Amino acid sequence: MKRVVIFLITSAMAISMLQACGPSEEEIQQRKQARQDSLERVERQRLEQQRQDSIEQARQDSIETAKKEQKRNKIEYDSNGAFAVQVEAWRSKDKAEAQIQKWVDRGYENAYVVKMGNEETGNIWFRVRLGRVATKDMAKKLQDKLMRNHNEKSWISMTKEEKEE
Repeated sequence: MKRVVIFLITSAMAISMLQACGPSEEEIQQRKQARQDSLERVERQRLEQQRQDSIEQARQDSIETAKKEQKRNKIEYDSNGAFAVQVEAWRSKDKAEAQIQKWVDRGYENAYVVKMGNEETGNIWFRVRLGRVATKDMAKKLQDKLMRNHNEKSWISMTKEEKEE
């Protein structure tokens, strides 16, 4: 019987020591919470990095688009070019010349007036034209830019025989 009592006492001590050595329920919950907090922090950092990457990509895309737009809008003028884009025509030379400043203010420094018509019949027009460009494609590019930026109707004209007023 003495052996049984010693066995029971020893067993009880061993069980209590095992319980005392392991983490308590509260410690287990704290560890779980710490792990969860750590996972959430890592996820927030990952999402923030994705957001930053997305912003940077959008910025790069915007820069590329602006460069393409700038290239698309670049008009190469040629003082000996065969084409121009006509934007207005007036009976009054003074009115036509006054319109030149409007176009210069809009960034078309090479706006000019051309006198066309027959003086004998009095059918004279003063045409406001922009640029001189070498190719019809470049003139079309200028015409498209006028429509896009100023909603301005225009047409492409040949410049070979014109004389500036």
